[in-house]
Amino acid sequence: MEKLPVNPNCKLSQTRYCQTLNMRSCSVCTVRDADDKDEIMKDIDLYETLLPEGGIAQLFESRECQFCKPPQKGTRSGYAILDMAHPEPRRVQKWLFGKRTARIGTMVPVQISVCKKCRSRFLALEYLPILIPVILGLIALFAVSADPLKTVLADIHLFLPFGVWLGCVLIGALAGKLITDSLAKSWNKDMVVDVMQHPVIAAMTEKGWVPITAKSRTKLLFSKTRLNKGLGTADHWGEDEETV
Repeated sequence: MEKLPVNPNCKLSQTRYCQTLNMRSCSVCTVRDADDKDEIMKDIDLYETLLPEGGIAQLFESRECQFCKPPQKGTRSGYAILDMAHPEPRRVQKWLFGKRTARIGTMVPVQISVCKKCRSRFLALEYLPILIPVILGLIALFAVSADPLKTVLADIHLFLPFGVWLGCVLIGALAGKLITDSLAKSWNKDMVVDVMQHPVIAAMTEKGWVPITAKSRTKLLFSKTRLNKGLGTADHWGEDEETV
C-alpha cells in the first residue's frame, strides 16, 4: 500500500481517515481547507458503518471476475463501475425557495473486477434493445423510401409509408426486448446478470445504498484501469496497518 501523505497541520494526516479518503496528495485533497475536521471524521465513521462486511475493496482487489459463477471464473481484464449513493450523512442545501435535505449524502464508485466475456455480455444486454429497433427502422426506412413500394403504399393511404416504418420500429423494439430477456435468462446460469443481485451489492442496498444510473439496464460503466483516488477507491485497510 502507498505511503500516506504527511501533513503536520492536518488532523487527518497519517490516520485511517486519510487512507479512506485516498486523495494521495494533500494538494488535491477536497477537505484540506475544511475547518471542522472532527465533523469530517464523524462522516467517515458513519460511511464505514454503511459498508457491507469486508468493505467494497474486495470487489476490485480480486483477480477473478466477480460476475462469473463457480466453478470456472474468468480472469480480471478490467473493471465494471457502479455509482452508488446513500442519503447519509444528512445535509441541508439552499434552494431557490428555501432549504431542504439533499437527496444524496454520500456517493462512491463501486469498482468490480470483470472478465472480457462478462463485459461483452453486459454491453450486449445494454445496447441490443436499442440497436435492433434502430437497424430494423433503417431497413424499413430505405424500403418505404424506394419508389415502387412507396407508390403502392401511398396509393392506399397518404400516411401508410410512415405507418409501416413506425410499425417496423415498434416490432424491432419488442424483438430487442424479447431477445435481450432470453439472453439474460440463458447467461444467468453461469454469471451474475443483474449486478444488484451480487452478494456485496445486495448487502449495500440493505443498508440504504441505491444505484445512481437507475434507468440503465445494466447500470454499469466499464474501464480498463482502476480509479485510484477518492472515497471508495482505497485498498483494504488491514488491522495491522491502522493508525489513528
